[in-house]
Amino acid sequence: DGKGEHTLPLYPPIIFDVHKYHIFIRLFIFISVVTGMLLLIVNLMNYHGFFWSGIVLAAILYAIITLQYSIQRNTNPAAKIMVQTLAAEFLVVWIDYLTGYEAWSVNYAVPGILLVAECSMLVLQIVNFMNWQSYILFQIEYVILSVIPVGLYFFHIVTEPFMTFLALLGSVVIFAGTMIFGDRKAKDELIRRFHI
Repeated sequence: DGKGEHTLPLYPPIIFDVHKYHIFIRLFIFISVVTGMLLLIVNLMNYHGFFWSGIVLAAILYAIITLQYSIQRNTNPAAKIMVQTLAAEFLVVWIDYLTGYEAWSVNYAVPGILLVAECSMLVLQIVNFMNWQSYILFQIEYVILSVIPVGLYFFHIVTEPFMTFLALLGSVVIFAGTMIFGDRKAKDELIRRFHI
């Protein structure tokens, strides 16, 4: 009758070794920090007007943030994208500054990063359509992030505004679409988040 028999599962559960994962992250951080410090010393000892080690250090910091935070399994994918967005924006502005600042970072790179992030957020909403309203707060944050470069345009820091206004338009359209098509569910999420 088959009672008492034990059958092996067709697909055995995947065991994630958290201890080894943390060791790997710490080893990577240690090697990265040591490498960065050595390159900084080399740069300072042979300095000829270009602080190239600053770019390396920023890239190392970006890699550490990516590895330590964004690859974590239990982190919200939308939060990972947000962290990646902020880190990438800092990285491109810093590289632009160290290489003489020609404003390519604020004119093209930052709004380009925002556009990619906004599209990624939209894809997440579509894929996770059963819980799409949980991304509304992140959409509001992208609207705010997109407004900042527009403000910089009026202070003449952004000199080529096309990509900047395109990023703002993208964030506003996605948020407005969510509110319109989400209707009551979207409004309830806003009320829950902001206690209004």
